[in-house]
Amino acid sequence: MTGYVVRRALQAVAVLLAITATAFGLFFAAPSDPALIACGPKCDTGQVEAVRHSMGLDRPVAAQFGDYLGGLVAGRTITDVDGSPIDCPAPCLGYSYALHQPVLDAISDRFPATLSLAAGALVVIVVLGVGVGFTAALRRGTRTDRLLSGFTLVGASVQIYFLGYALQYLLVYATGALPVPGYTPFGSSPGAWAAGLALPWLVLGFVNAAVFARLSRAQMLESMHEGYVRTARARGLSTLRAHLKYTARGAGAPLVQLLGLEAGALFGGAFITETVFGIDGIGKLAVDSVVQNDLPTVVGTVLLAAFFVVVFVALADLLVARLDPRVRLV
Repeated sequence: MTGYVVRRALQAVAVLLAITATAFGLFFAAPSDPALIACGPKCDTGQVEAVRHSMGLDRPVAAQFGDYLGGLVAGRTITDVDGSPIDCPAPCLGYSYALHQPVLDAISDRFPATLSLAAGALVVIVVLGVGVGFTAALRRGTRTDRLLSGFTLVGASVQIYFLGYALQYLLVYATGALPVPGYTPFGSSPGAWAAGLALPWLVLGFVNAAVFARLSRAQMLESMHEGYVRTARARGLSTLRAHLKYTARGAGAPLVQLLGLEAGALFGGAFITETVFGIDGIGKLAVDSVVQNDLPTVVGTVLLAAFFVVVFVALADLLVARLDPRVRLV
């Protein structure tokens, strides 16, 4: 198991380095001067040159990438438009001249909203997805199975922005069943925190749970016919206990891997959901930075999203290896 953990850790580091290099290339793929974009149209020539020097754009590409990696590990000092030094502690993701603050600070300010949205949506995905999938598998061929399969098909087909606006009109403005969606810090008011995120949790969780439910149903049906399940039932174990104890574990590996991928994507920012419901999280920050051509923030949010995906997928692989020792040999 130790060797497998080391291999997965090295693979994760290699993937993160490759993504960092690719994201860093955005500075050179821009159709115009990255320093001018970062500084803004009101900057004069001297200010643009100061930004160019601060971003290291006047140095060789290899040296620039080395400085960027060094900033991620040890931090660095960045020069503001007026020439004043700005301390950017590790992990330094750069400085946003559009927001006038380090990219990491901008992300940190918005991370609690994304964390709250992602955590609640994951609960909905697991409970609804696994519950619907396992129930449909246990009632295979019945009216319940057909009804739940149609339910998951609707969830897999509908778009978040359509469902979000439709439910917001019905549950918030037409009936008043739920308050206007938004983020309130948990420490300020737990009740307002949960009420403001209830509808975003439901929408994001429902759409993503549909795929999860269909996969869990298929895996359950496949595991039901394994020899160890038939042996457990032959030894007198009830059908429900046999499925809960053995079938669910056999079907769990692909679900854990999918959950790791979903968790990484959600913690990296639910772009559409945050935009639809006006939640000022990392996803909305990324969208705004693209609109404003804020390249340092774009690169920073890309790296953060990649980090969460890689880490959660690696953790999911380790959990799968724990459940199924055969995975360690791959």
